[in-house]
Amino acid sequence: MNTNCSDHFSRPSLANKLHKNNFLLILGSLAIFLSTTFCILTPRPALQFKPDTLPQIRVGQPYLVDILVAGNVTPVGDYSVSDGALPPGLTLVMDQNLRVGRISGLPTQSGTYKFTVSVWCLGTNVNGQTGDKQYTLVVSP
Repeated sequence: MNTNCSDHFSRPSLANKLHKNNFLLILGSLAIFLSTTFCILTPRPALQFKPDTLPQIRVGQPYLVDILVAGNVTPVGDYSVSDGALPPGLTLVMDQNLRVGRISGLPTQSGTYKFTVSVWCLGTNVNGQTGDKQYTLVVSP
């Protein structure tokens, strides 16, 4: 028996388990066999992003920070900036071997930059998870 409900439901925020029950109903001299299958849906925990905050930097100073996601059921598929922007001179790319998001480069402009890092996880026998984390990065002159 397949113990995964992903064939029946496709809600990425839910983890699930398939249960099967059999019943025998007797009505006088008539016996009826009933079989039911149902899914119990439980919310998956939210993805956790580490670090919680990013270290400050200076213009022209080399910067390298890895963002790690925990709580995922399947491997991370990719990291991206979904809202706002990184400081000019910095990029976010996924390290394919470590499965971390790496912010690196040389910032060229001072300021306070707010942006959201989004992650999606691969979906195989379970639906892939997604998550977002808002960061603020201060670049000093």
